[in-house]
Amino acid sequence: MKDFYTNNPRNLHKKVSEKKLTKKQRRKEIIQNLTECIEAENRKTGQGNMELMKKLQERIDTLNAKK
Repeated sequence: MKDFYTNNPRNLHKKVSEKKLTKKQRRKEIIQNLTECIEAENRKTGQGNMELMKKLQERIDTLNAKK
């Protein structure tokens, strides 16, 4: 599994550390990765997949509501 993070150039996930994360840290990491995905879709020509961005934004909203 460790090779997945280092050897896959198409992997957008950025692993924070080797230790287990707390719930707050994990939530923050998920929100950060989702916003990066949305930004990547926005950079595409034609504004990318709007349905995907809508679903990702809804997921971010639910995670922010749990804080």
